Amino acid sequence: MRKKTLLTLFSLGLSANAAFGQVQIEPVYSIWDVTLGLPVSQVPDAKVGEITCGTAGGPPGQNLASFEDFMTCTPEPSGLQEVAFSYDDEQDYIALALEAEYKFLRGGTSVFAHPVIVSLLVDPEGVVQGRRIVTDNRISLNARRTAFTLIRNFKARYSRWALNCADIPMKEGEQPVGNQFIHELCTGQSPDGHTLIAIEASYLRKKGQRAVNQETQAVNKGYFESQTRYEEVLSPYTPVTAP
Repeated sequence: MRKKTLLTLFSLGLSANAAFGQVQIEPVYSIWDVTLGLPVSQVPDAKVGEITCGTAGGPPGQNLASFEDFMTCTPEPSGLQEVAFSYDDEQDYIALALEAEYKFLRGGTSVFAHPVIVSLLVDPEGVVQGRRIVTDNRISLNARRTAFTLIRNFKARYSRWALNCADIPMKEGEQPVGNQFIHELCTGQSPDGHTLIAIEASYLRKKGQRAVNQETQAVNKGYFESQTRYEEVLSPYTPVTAP
């Protein structure tokens, strides 16, 4: 565990909410700190955790020493290369040191208290053209069940973008989870028309995912998809929805 002084706590964005007696610790550097349209060299390597090639929300790819090593990553069909990163764990150590009561303070890489995988989309010239956020499946089943609700926070954040949201019909083989089937896609454009976003949330059983094993009648724990995907890109690029 790293040892820091109280001055460091404030430099990391420690704030207190006197009304509720809560302590909130902000990440040293988050996905929202990245400015689209600027060189990827703007992103400070020293203020994040692990840097890897992204896999569209899947497991981390090849480790990178710096964001400027983006050319090592395989380009997507758009020509952009995805570079994923984790948040610096400094705030987690501080939360532990303070014996913080609230679980969301120790969430690691998270957005609106949901564990996520965050990444940048970089063009061949090294300019950041977009950002991608996908809920992280590598968490407990109870936490994963609520991953699809993250879309609500994004809708609120982009309420002025005149989002167009629609339900995606159930595909062959898909089933609800209990009595719930959620598959929603929202798209929008920034007021200046320069940025496009796509937000997709799903809570369902995919083809082959059964609630009960037909042979043993045992409950299949974790056999469901609960996810939110967010992508924001500069025009003329187009956001990519879930595969």
